[in-house]
Amino acid sequence: MKSFKAIKIACLCLSFVLAAASCQEKSDGPDDYVVPSIDLKLDTFGFLAVNNPLLDGEDAWGRIEGDTVYIDCPGVTSLNQMIPTFSGSYVKVLVDGVKITPGQSVVNFSKAREVVLQGYSDSKTKKYSLCIRIQNLIPKVSLRTGSEITSRTEYQTATVTVTNYPYDVDFTASGKAKGRGNATFLSYPKKSYKFKLDESRKVCGFRKNRDWVLLAEYCDKSLMRTTYMNALSKAAGCEWTPESAHVELYLNGSYNGVYLLTEQVEEANHKIEISDDGFIIEDDNYYSWEPLYFRTSLYGRPYTFKYPDVSDGAITKNDDNYTYIKTFMDEMEAALRSGDFQDPEKGYRKYIDVPSFVRWYLVMELLSCQDPNFFYVLPTRGARLKMYPAWDAEWTLGNAYAGPGGWTSLPSDFEKMENWRKKRYFPELFRDPYFVEQVYLTWQELKGNLDSVRDAVAQETETIRLAQEDNFKKWDILNRYVSVEQILFGSWEKELEYAASWFEKRIVWFDSYISDLYDSSR
Repeated sequence: MKSFKAIKIACLCLSFVLAAASCQEKSDGPDDYVVPSIDLKLDTFGFLAVNNPLLDGEDAWGRIEGDTVYIDCPGVTSLNQMIPTFSGSYVKVLVDGVKITPGQSVVNFSKAREVVLQGYSDSKTKKYSLCIRIQNLIPKVSLRTGSEITSRTEYQTATVTVTNYPYDVDFTASGKAKGRGNATFLSYPKKSYKFKLDESRKVCGFRKNRDWVLLAEYCDKSLMRTTYMNALSKAAGCEWTPESAHVELYLNGSYNGVYLLTEQVEEANHKIEISDDGFIIEDDNYYSWEPLYFRTSLYGRPYTFKYPDVSDGAITKNDDNYTYIKTFMDEMEAALRSGDFQDPEKGYRKYIDVPSFVRWYLVMELLSCQDPNFFYVLPTRGARLKMYPAWDAEWTLGNAYAGPGGWTSLPSDFEKMENWRKKRYFPELFRDPYFVEQVYLTWQELKGNLDSVRDAVAQETETIRLAQEDNFKKWDILNRYVSVEQILFGSWEKELEYAASWFEKRIVWFDSYISDLYDSSR
């Protein structure tokens, strides 16, 4: 009896052990078990105002159509830190491979545009694309003039009204306005403008200024290429980058589309800061349209004046200012071509600020800018020449190619396109191993900052996602050629995708390109 009882107890213990092991196995690995009844799906997905203060008291629930969730977020200016709320049938919900919890997890939806539902097995998943739109509440600028703005040289009296949401208080102020640009103003129906306020005011949250520029971005159907350039300029550490933000422009009461409002290139505090005897000059293909210019003796480059001001007589033909800057540029060019051009004391480094030239080059080469503006800054007499700011991005990121076939054909290796190493003063600069080394070292730093460019573009993209629809209703150009573009994509979204893809491919090529240049120079 005792032995039988002992055996019975032992069997019972074994049963408990096996049961425990079985339970442990189940608790440790539920993904090993398939629950046939589970049907992965989202029932709801959105953002509660209580968790997302930017919603300003109004919940934003998504509209689920098939495998896409559409969400309009009224008043939101950034999707970088949003807390989603959702429900449905699933075991886990993942964003970028990270599990998220409804009402708790903070997600950067400016970059993450897909959610994945997962069942008990890792292999059983369902994906939903997210289309999150920021409501069309971007700032608005209204210019009221006595008549149509037809001149790029003569100002008209204007009343300027700025709806500053979400940056500052709205205002109406007196000022004046005119057209802006050269060929772009004369050639395209959507024109750029400049307005000057009688008194400095904040616009779009930027520093107080009187002078503001409205860029049409007509040739850039993504509306984002200048955003790329400005963000890259900041990432590269350029001495000054114009602040910019997209706005909607109204001319004499009529809607005129989405514009990029930006600071004017000029001498001013917090912009290009120079002394009274400093200079800002521009290598300008339209020099003959300007009242005063000079050509260098060796390269024959034509330069016009941004500072001193030609209009108020601060510089005139052959006066002391004119003679000084022309002589300086002639001597700089001669040093570039001299036998001692690499010498730090006798060569070009006596005349130019190398870091500024390097940064400008990196911005233009990485974007493959086909038609930039060339601004040179001499802070004061006796100083070194600087090259900044980066300006004019409409023909960048693969939408234009000035190659053997002119403006009408793409090269076989389209990532390369432009090569600024072979233009202006850069052929001589790249003959110097020191300059190549500075390009290489600065590029290594810039590579680590490129996420800031991606983030800036992603945020501004969401800001204008709804506004761009009205722009392309006004300017129906997505399916037709208007300038030098090589491909018709038919939609704003596809234009964005192309620019972003081209940028990433360019980075890969450029990294190898600069490394090869550096290795061959040593």
